[in-house]
Amino acid sequence: MTERLIILRHFIRTRWGPRPRSRSRLQAFQQKRIARFLRNVVRQSPFYKGIEPELDHFPVMTKPGFLRNFTALNRHGITLEEATLTALRAENERDFRPLLRGGVTVGLSSGTSGSRQAFLVSRDDRCRWAGQMLALMLSRASLLQIITPFRRPLRIALFLRATSNLYTTLASARIRFDYYDLTRPLDELLAGLAGRCPDVLVAPATVLAELARREIAAPCGIRPSQVISVAEVLDARDRELIESAFGVRVAEIYQAAEGFLGHTCEAGRMHLNEESLHIEPRWIDGSHDRFYPVITDFSRNTQWFVRHHLDDILRVDTAPCPCGRASLTLRTIEGRADEVLRARNAQGKLEPVFPDPLRQALYAMRCPPGLYRIAQHGGRWDICLQPDDDRMQQAVRSALENLLGRLGLTPPEFRFLPWTDQAPGEKQKRIRCITLPT
Repeated sequence: MTERLIILRHFIRTRWGPRPRSRSRLQAFQQKRIARFLRNVVRQSPFYKGIEPELDHFPVMTKPGFLRNFTALNRHGITLEEATLTALRAENERDFRPLLRGGVTVGLSSGTSGSRQAFLVSRDDRCRWAGQMLALMLSRASLLQIITPFRRPLRIALFLRATSNLYTTLASARIRFDYYDLTRPLDELLAGLAGRCPDVLVAPATVLAELARREIAAPCGIRPSQVISVAEVLDARDRELIESAFGVRVAEIYQAAEGFLGHTCEAGRMHLNEESLHIEPRWIDGSHDRFYPVITDFSRNTQWFVRHHLDDILRVDTAPCPCGRASLTLRTIEGRADEVLRARNAQGKLEPVFPDPLRQALYAMRCPPGLYRIAQHGGRWDICLQPDDDRMQQAVRSALENLLGRLGLTPPEFRFLPWTDQAPGEKQKRIRCITLPT
């Protein structure tokens, strides 16, 4: 079967096919798929050989453990060195077409967790991903534009550090991709964007925010019918800025080296992709509000992610979603574990300071900073602001001290540093714990 037919099959199944309408039916569907998946994994993977194919018999896998056993955790025996070398060569040469044996695409994650990871995707995985992505993310208007012969093809502007066979799999006579390489100067990219009039704008959250600021300051007529945020956590203030500039609601794709993890629905709520993943929540707090996900992706057939522990901090939303999906809904994706800062309480015990309250403390200021970065180095928080002046520094210091006071925590040393721009294409992290206090 050709790639286009496979994509079409997955598109139809995902967009219009039946799906479980209750948690119990969704869980029954998962258990059936997981049982078949685990039988295949035990048979094919040297790492899991001899394990009883029951999910709770499998060990929880961390990223270091996964990388140590990379060869035994893919069906083609591709080594980590081989995959990484291929991915880095593609990055350096800007040619992302080469395949490994078995027709496997190798990609390199964007490094949200602080380190970039090679991942493997087969032809079938690529086609399933493409079909699901089109079905879940294209609006009705975009879909009508694709299927109406006398209308121009749907033009998608994709701002990423690296393209991939994953994305080019979607290209066709009715869907045109324009790739904007984030390792190039942004002014150079924008010069080509205005004349192409993209219908769909896809970029990391911070890139979308910068495009929005420029559009507001000097309009160049970019009027996409859809805007989709990828690769980075989209915070509330950036969302408001982007939606104000382009006049459309921002959708989000939650994706990592570990797979296609979630997406926003037509009601604007973030759903985990439980039709392809089983999620075990590892609760961080006693109220069962925040958790680390332990995922089992029972849909991929090239690289196996079984009980894979992610460092993402997810906040659950218990309210039913108007879209009717039974999959778990998230209030926010707060970020990675290294975006949780620490401060001491009155007893000297280290307590977490989650990124969402930090962001909100800054945004609630009378005149909040335009841009900021906070990095924890032991007992010191290094803070970069834009604009950077004495009044802004004092206001930020006061906002952070008030937040920590409400949390019953002792403020650390605050050090304000001059603002510096990060390298093009580098993951933009606003809050990060470099080292914990001793």
